[in-house]
Amino acid sequence: MNSTVSFRVSRVYLGKQFTSFKLNELRHLSYILFMVINRLTHYTEAMPDVMNYVTAALYSDTYIEPHVNANKNVLYYQLFDQLKSIV
Repeated sequence: MNSTVSFRVSRVYLGKQFTSFKLNELRHLSYILFMVINRLTHYTEAMPDVMNYVTAALYSDTYIEPHVNANKNVLYYQLFDQLKSIV
């Protein structure tokens, strides 16, 4: 990564290709990076619970309560409605 003080621009290189960012854009990205990583961690942790729920909900006509130990970061009632609108 190279930066130029006079233009307040940073270039991020990948091989011979690069992307230019203004320094305030990089500052903003560095602030939200923690939130993005945190959200991706929640999604990764919830994946097995979601797969189990989807498997059970596909064969049901009425809403199924998720398992007591299921991940709390998933809106299961919304997931159920989405599944039933597709099927």
